Amino acid sequence: MKNFFLAILVLGLLAGVISAQQRPDSTRTLHVVATSHLDTQWRWTIQETINKYIPATLRDNFKLFEAFPDYTFSFEGAFRYMLAKEYYPRDYKRLEEFIATGRWRVVGSWVDAVDTNVPSPESLVRQALYGNGYFKREFGKTSADVFLPDCFGFGYALPSVAAHCGIKGFSTQKLTWGSSVGVPFDIGLWEGVDGSTLVAQLNPGDYVSRVRNDLSRDTTWTKIVMQQGETSGLYAGYHYFGTGDTGGAPDSESVVWLQKSLHSDGPLQVLSVGSDELARSLTDEQKARLPRYKGELLMTRHGVGCYTSQAAMKRWNRKNELLADAAERACVMAAQLGYPYPGEELRDTWPRFLWHQFHDDLTGTSIPEAYQFSWNDELWAANRFAGLLEDAVSAIASCLDTRVEGVPLVVYNPLSIYRQDIVEAQIVFDRPPKAVRVYDRNGKEVPAQITARDGKTVTVVFRAEVRPVGFTVFDVQPSKAPCTLETGLEVTATSLANEHYSVR
Repeated sequence: MKNFFLAILVLGLLAGVISAQQRPDSTRTLHVVATSHLDTQWRWTIQETINKYIPATLRDNFKLFEAFPDYTFSFEGAFRYMLAKEYYPRDYKRLEEFIATGRWRVVGSWVDAVDTNVPSPESLVRQALYGNGYFKREFGKTSADVFLPDCFGFGYALPSVAAHCGIKGFSTQKLTWGSSVGVPFDIGLWEGVDGSTLVAQLNPGDYVSRVRNDLSRDTTWTKIVMQQGETSGLYAGYHYFGTGDTGGAPDSESVVWLQKSLHSDGPLQVLSVGSDELARSLTDEQKARLPRYKGELLMTRHGVGCYTSQAAMKRWNRKNELLADAAERACVMAAQLGYPYPGEELRDTWPRFLWHQFHDDLTGTSIPEAYQFSWNDELWAANRFAGLLEDAVSAIASCLDTRVEGVPLVVYNPLSIYRQDIVEAQIVFDRPPKAVRVYDRNGKEVPAQITARDGKTVTVVFRAEVRPVGFTVFDVQPSKAPCTLETGLEVTATSLANEHYSVR
């Protein structure tokens, strides 16, 4: 009898050991990100996105929240939230509740899921400023990642730009579609041009993946997690599932299996998380042990041809980037002189063209009908920025000493560098002169000539030198004889040459 009870005790202890071994090890985790990829414009226009895809994304996920208490959903693009607020205010109120409880995660940090190759670094900074800025104002939350499941390649500057905006992570599944460098790692550090890094998840599976088994026991993901742990000490995996490209929500069967996986006793601990949660959770020590990649992550096949399409769209985008920057700098200077700073107008205008940097819009892969809306917004933003710039420059000019012998002409250099460039200006004279002489602020003559006449309006071209982010007053004086300054320019019937170039 004594031996019998001893045997029972031993068996009980062994059962406890086996049970402990079967319990999920908290260091072996699979981070599962439910998402719904939505192309703001692609094979449809923004109208269809507003009328169908935005409400479907909201309401389909609300149903899943009600049915599955552990379901967490990630959705990027502050612009889509702006549309929801404007067109579906009742749904937006419910959305606020789910965001407050952490069920719906605001991710991606940006105004929209934009291309990263055409926009300037300043635009990418503004994407974060206005994207996370909106999330903060509306929900009291911000995102910590660049969430780009779909895009056509990623430039070397992205980690540096993102890190300087306080962003910690980056994820995409696009590299499996034809990366020029392969997939450097599953989870690691992507280093930018200045040494800044992002925690990058580069092989999470397709964003339209479905879940059809217990992920805590999935042999493929178990192997991936173990390989990641053996190479970096971080026993973790990162897995997308969901739907695309028309919004909506993951299928309910996938969420049923996710729910089972979360409460299973397999070797992996499955977590239903926001897309930025892994990047937020890692310590500096853990990051230091991760594999590291430094360089571009460009594509060889998918989407690469789009960078030569829709040239007008790319031109308007670049014009607005430059115009917005010039307007803001001038407005800051005018504010220092006592004029009101038009902060609200600038904050309202930037997103109007930023959302068109979406990776199917600016790149040129959307249907022709979409560009009616894109060009309209680009032109609207250009007119708004031009008006703000004109008002600011006029205010500054009114404070300058413009007492000259001829016609005072104020030249603005919005660049942060000392600049020597050619300026063209149209000047109205009471009596149009045969020629003009132009003098700088020190009274020194600069090369100048008249290139066109239209009644009393004369088009003058001259060489101007202006300090960084500065204004200079030039004196345009009527003259009987043209400027005779030596410019170093030599012109013949078959050649052009100056101190820099010789063209034949």
